[in-house]
Amino acid sequence: MKKALKTSVLVGCAGLVSGCIGIEGTTRATGPAPVLAIGADGGRDSGSLAQLEAGIYIDPDGCHIWMIDDGLEGYWSRRRDPVSGLPVCTEIAPPNSVVGDIGSNEGIADRVPRVRD
Repeated sequence: MKKALKTSVLVGCAGLVSGCIGIEGTTRATGPAPVLAIGADGGRDSGSLAQLEAGIYIDPDGCHIWMIDDGLEGYWSRRRDPVSGLPVCTEIAPPNSVVGDIGSNEGIADRVPRVRD
């Protein structure tokens, strides 16, 4: 009985999800070369990504990665020297840490790791 109920619920949920024709701010890919990413937020809180404040994530090698979090979505881009184009790597913080305000959304709580003493 439980197996039949689980199966029917699973099939019902799959049917509901398969009826979705689009996800917020997206459309189905058509043509030979669809655009997979754009520099704008198309969701409910849409706007230019240039309006968001970036923080810096320090990767395991000590190099900087620009990081923006606008709620459910996150955007990353390696920080490069504007003259040489090489990655910027300095010791502003320990590896695997974030420096600065990453623009998180007040409606979605951020989770942070516990620091052990």
